[in-house]
Amino acid sequence: MPFSAYAMSTSASTAGARTPPARTRRRASVAGSRVASLVAVGAPNRPTTAQALRACRSQPRRAASLRVEAASGERVAVIGEALWDSLPAGLFLGGAPANVACHLNELGRDATVISRVGDDELGREVLRRLQGRGLATDAIQIDTGGIPTGFVVVTMENAMPSYDIVQPSAWDAMDPTDDLVASCEGAVVVYGSLAQRDARSRAAITAAANAAAKRVFDINLRKPFIDPELCVEHARGCWLLKLNDEELPEMAKWLGLDVDGVDAKELAYATFNALDCEMLCVTRGGDGAAMLTKKAGWMEHPGFQVAAVDTVGAGDSFLATLLDRLLEGMAPEVALERACRIGAFVATQQGATPRHDAEGIKALKRK
Repeated sequence: MPFSAYAMSTSASTAGARTPPARTRRRASVAGSRVASLVAVGAPNRPTTAQALRACRSQPRRAASLRVEAASGERVAVIGEALWDSLPAGLFLGGAPANVACHLNELGRDATVISRVGDDELGREVLRRLQGRGLATDAIQIDTGGIPTGFVVVTMENAMPSYDIVQPSAWDAMDPTDDLVASCEGAVVVYGSLAQRDARSRAAITAAANAAAKRVFDINLRKPFIDPELCVEHARGCWLLKLNDEELPEMAKWLGLDVDGVDAKELAYATFNALDCEMLCVTRGGDGAAMLTKKAGWMEHPGFQVAAVDTVGAGDSFLATLLDRLLEGMAPEVALERACRIGAFVATQQGATPRHDAEGIKALKRK
């Protein structure tokens, strides 16, 4: 049980250190109703709940590509935040784990989604939307204590997002039930750090990680909810660790490694060896990604030529594709190329979980 000692040692004082700034607390405090929360977290003219739901239901749907069932029998469970991203173009289903599950489904691989939503209309719409994407929602808990469904205001600058994450959200209160643990028993479990900002969901994710046959940790740092000790603990010994090129030096510093004057490849090797994970992947935004594995060593891909529209969810689609191809037994360099291709395509679309357009994906040109 690699994380139980850490989870039990996390005290109230630690949780207090992770309390968001006053601006976030004020927003949460005035969000007594869903209309109030939508107005509180957004810019002027933020829509009401009914308007927001009409907007998200009216988003154009791409024709789905042919879905080929995955051959690998390994079960995948994703656990963490399921929420709504409020983007300039409208309201979109989001949350990294939910995004990964949607993209896995597009690739023909079922995934169990484990999260928690509020007993409210936005929560029910999360369930409807996931079901509409062919995903079961049995493992998503419903909060009956009045905590609302997760909501994030995303602002874009040059197609790059910044996030304002409302707290509390229902996914902060995931409960480590027997059913939750059973959903992860012997599975490939995918999770990150953000959903562990609250001790309740931290305990649930710890239980899921302890039950996993393979752990996939996408660190996915979001200020101010960054806990270095937690991130290092979950990165150690995992089957696949995903970092971006800004998170890699942060992880290295947390491990006590020298980062000054060290190039990315050398830093990746040092981090990889210190953590003893099976595979380490470092994404580089529009410049592709690199990967390091115990069996195949170092490999890189330069990425694809695209005009990015919205990069929200591009990293999640990358991870879903990489994971799917690796579980199929493909060579890491082949998996990396396909992951970069899908991630680049998603960056040309609005929202985190667009349908995969086979022709559009095939047409992308390598840099």
